[in-house]
Amino acid sequence: MESSCKEIERMLVDYADDELSPSESSKVAAHLAKCGSCRRMLEALQRSLKLADVIWEDGLAGTKAIGVPIRRGARKVRWPRYAAIAASIVFLAGGSLVWRSLTQPAKPELTFAEIERRITESASAARLLAAAELLAGQPYAEDLANSQYRYIVDRYPHTEAAAQARSKVDRLK
Repeated sequence: MESSCKEIERMLVDYADDELSPSESSKVAAHLAKCGSCRRMLEALQRSLKLADVIWEDGLAGTKAIGVPIRRGARKVRWPRYAAIAASIVFLAGGSLVWRSLTQPAKPELTFAEIERRITESASAARLLAAAELLAGQPYAEDLANSQYRYIVDRYPHTEAAAQARSKVDRLK
């Protein structure tokens, strides 16, 4: 970095706040016209100042609501304070993301045995439902079919066959 860049960097905050003398302002503007690094630094500074202004306005809105008198512009906030505010926001956002990822319960992965057990239960429930449907169509076997429906609902509650059997039991009530 050139020594002129270091000198310009020291003046960027005042330049962004439009507080330099006309000759200093011209000097900074001329340097920025030919130095991309300092231009990017000024753009980053201006973005940070806008963010800090939003935060400041948000804080003022809360104090106005409770009737605390605040003199606008009473105290000038310099670059280090804006940088600290921006860094705090980034730190808090990052920390909350990390905390959230650490505190969320992990979804349990199904083991092969669990998958096999669920398939077997679904198949058994479907077979029993088909048998109950056949019984329900036979004269004098409706009571047996109804008890079969209730058994499916009780024994295999999380299967599709249990949902169908539950609707049949509900219709009988």
